[in-house]
Amino acid sequence: MSTAPQPQPFAYLQAPNAVLYGRILDVFAQARERFIVHLRPEDVAAELRRRDAAEDRSAVPVSIEAVGGALEKLVDWENLRADADTGRVTSVEDFHRARYLYQLTRHGQAALRAVAVYEESLGRRGQLQSVALADIAKGRGSTVAGIHTDAPGTPHP
Repeated sequence: MSTAPQPQPFAYLQAPNAVLYGRILDVFAQARERFIVHLRPEDVAAELRRRDAAEDRSAVPVSIEAVGGALEKLVDWENLRADADTGRVTSVEDFHRARYLYQLTRHGQAALRAVAVYEESLGRRGQLQSVALADIAKGRGSTVAGIHTDAPGTPHP
């Protein structure tokens, strides 16, 4: 019997910093469309800064520390997967310093699709309201069930 916690890919929608989590997941979704699978925290932070500049936002740029903390939470909820990043190791100290490459999981992809479908059915994009989460949760059961019915032998990240 497995005691592993269940994925919570919709948890970010009601968490403090939900906007940041959503923006980070959007960076991963758009990178995936360009066949970029792994991103480093500095890549995510740079993309968020680029988007802020393009949208002429006068907000304080998101720090690499804030991005790192958000990435860790998204891994906890299983929206993202973290893999050791040994590609930039140049010393023993670098090897022992925790560095990760992050990748969108199937749970994260399914959650993003569910949110996109919900927003599309409303005819507008924007921040979800708490009352909308009940509708998403109802649809989540079928989405999660579909994830678990993959071909036998397919490893789950």
